[in-house]
Amino acid sequence: MRLWQRIAIGGVAGVLCLTVGIAYKRRHTSTSPVNPEVGAVVVSTKTPDETVPQKRAYQALPSGTQPEEIVIPSINVDGFVQRVGIDQNSQVAVPTNIHLAGWFAQSQQPGDKGLSIIDGHLDGLHTDGIFRHLVDVKVGDPIKITLGDGTVRAFTVMSVQTVLNADVANILFSQDPAVVSQLNLVTCGGTYVKTDKGYDSRFVVMARLN
Repeated sequence: MRLWQRIAIGGVAGVLCLTVGIAYKRRHTSTSPVNPEVGAVVVSTKTPDETVPQKRAYQALPSGTQPEEIVIPSINVDGFVQRVGIDQNSQVAVPTNIHLAGWFAQSQQPGDKGLSIIDGHLDGLHTDGIFRHLVDVKVGDPIKITLGDGTVRAFTVMSVQTVLNADVANILFSQDPAVVSQLNLVTCGGTYVKTDKGYDSRFVVMARLN
């Protein structure tokens, strides 16, 4: 599956990294049976919440078979997944909390045939984001996505790379033709450039369904 999109890099003042902003063209080949905007975050904020969500208090909406939790044991990530759609700037919305990952609902659900994309904050104004240590992930590391119905989708990392912003679109939306179900994770990377008020690169992890 190919997603017909182009990417624009987003950021705000200070060292807050709002992962990526994706300018979206409505032409795509998703076969998801659900309306991707229902229950999704469609307004991006420059001041995401930094409170750590509690299991009893947090509820992903909608649930069902959609991704609700991501676990990456090698970097001690065990967090909730928030559904994100297209925001007020016609870009992919960012998670409302730096401790949440964001599943782009215009991509495939993790474990389905095709490409699934999940992003996450590198940091906030006061503390680390969920993907702060994504750069430490190694080829062969496991990633687990738990769906709303309790099903666990297990992936294995097959590549990790730092990509200049100008090249992110070609990498993030690419799928290995030999992989039936692929998961791409992305966060900020490289060097923080004060004049641009953002990072000059993105770090992308690609994984395949076991």
